Amino acid sequence: MDHGDLAALLPEDVLAEVLRRVAAPRWLAMSRCVCKAWRAIIDGESLLRTELPFSGFFITFRELCLPEFFSRPVSPPGRPAISGKLDFLPTPIKVRPDGWSLDGDYYIQDHCNGLLLLDGYVVNPATRSWDPLAPCPPNHGSGIVYDALDRELLAFDPMVSSHYHVVSIHYLPTYFRPAQFDPLEEASEWPPSPYILHVFSSKTRHWEERSFVREGNAGGTVAEARADLGRVSSVYWRGSLYVLSQYNFITRISLSEDKYSVIKPPMGIGWSSYIGLSEKGVYCASFLKNDHILVCTLNETCNQFDWILKHEYDLKPVEMFDRQVHGPWILEDINYGIFRSHLPNINKEEVIQEKFKWNSDDDDFPENEDMVEVHRRRPYFEIEILGFHPYKEILFLSRSETFKLKAMAFAYHLNSFKVESLGSIYPSCHKYFDSGLANEAREIESFPYTPCCWIEEIPERVN
Repeated sequence: MDHGDLAALLPEDVLAEVLRRVAAPRWLAMSRCVCKAWRAIIDGESLLRTELPFSGFFITFRELCLPEFFSRPVSPPGRPAISGKLDFLPTPIKVRPDGWSLDGDYYIQDHCNGLLLLDGYVVNPATRSWDPLAPCPPNHGSGIVYDALDRELLAFDPMVSSHYHVVSIHYLPTYFRPAQFDPLEEASEWPPSPYILHVFSSKTRHWEERSFVREGNAGGTVAEARADLGRVSSVYWRGSLYVLSQYNFITRISLSEDKYSVIKPPMGIGWSSYIGLSEKGVYCASFLKNDHILVCTLNETCNQFDWILKHEYDLKPVEMFDRQVHGPWILEDINYGIFRSHLPNINKEEVIQEKFKWNSDDDDFPENEDMVEVHRRRPYFEIEILGFHPYKEILFLSRSETFKLKAMAFAYHLNSFKVESLGSIYPSCHKYFDSGLANEAREIESFPYTPCCWIEEIPERVN
């Protein structure tokens, strides 16, 4: 007698009660793959949690060798303590007598549902496991502009499969002089159709050149698509990868259907934009020149895409904040901890974790008593987007002075218009790592981190 026959002997409500007693999500996910009957009950009763816990942000500073982890200091009960240290990777961290250096690249390129994409690795920090990633072969597909650049992005949904994909997406740079462009090539449509992309599958363990056919219109010509975006952002949602790699459109790539669509950005989009996942799906945030930020949500109906304006938010509460706080979130300070023997000794203020009560999973939060009006000339500030809370309508921002000095993080609650200061994200002794690059948005990238602790050894779901 097989598992399906056993399931048929029990009433559905009894079998559901039995499966409900499987406490560990990992084993419940494996039970889901036993047969169609078990999968139907687990999905129909919503027994397997559909949300991965939001734990903080991985932040990469261009001047630092290792990524930093910014989070609440205490993990909620039942959740594992997450660390940003990647010391389990096979590439060792070596501290040399004349300074600091690595034998490999630990720069985080992307995150998706608990996995990090590094140069040569796909990493799960929660389980301290990693997969090697072969270099992506050069793309010589039709319609690819000669100076197009590539960016590798993750696509992973542990609710569907334990396997992930890495997609090498193309975007167009702007640093060449117009005289260097081919006029015929500049007049061609972008993205082309078919769109030839390399896709890595963890199931087959190799890169495959795949052809994606466009549904709908192109984003424009090559010349129109060129823009200094400053930051490539992407989200994987409901089986599609949404990529903001050009200023004037978003590419939606369906890996299962080998199709893609071009989504025009919201009206009034500003000079710097970001897409992320939050409570209602795909969100877009864009800076406006008058100290405001525009937030919109994407509505999809019958392959039609419309942006719904959430609000235009005033950034003055972030700019006017006049104190340097240490908490309730803290930076793990991984670089200082590893290379401190080559850095000046500093007296790091001990953070008393028990006094902090901020919890992004709780909508009931106190008024921010530290927010004050400043009646003096403000210093120059640069505000950047750290990311969206994946389940609550909260936008996280950072504010820093020149060269990332006194960098702080803020939570902007989009429904109540209240702003909370979360703490400093300025790494200890950062100035000793700094080579003097200009204060540009490209110096820092951040990824909202949702750890997944139960995906190891989970088979493909049954057909």
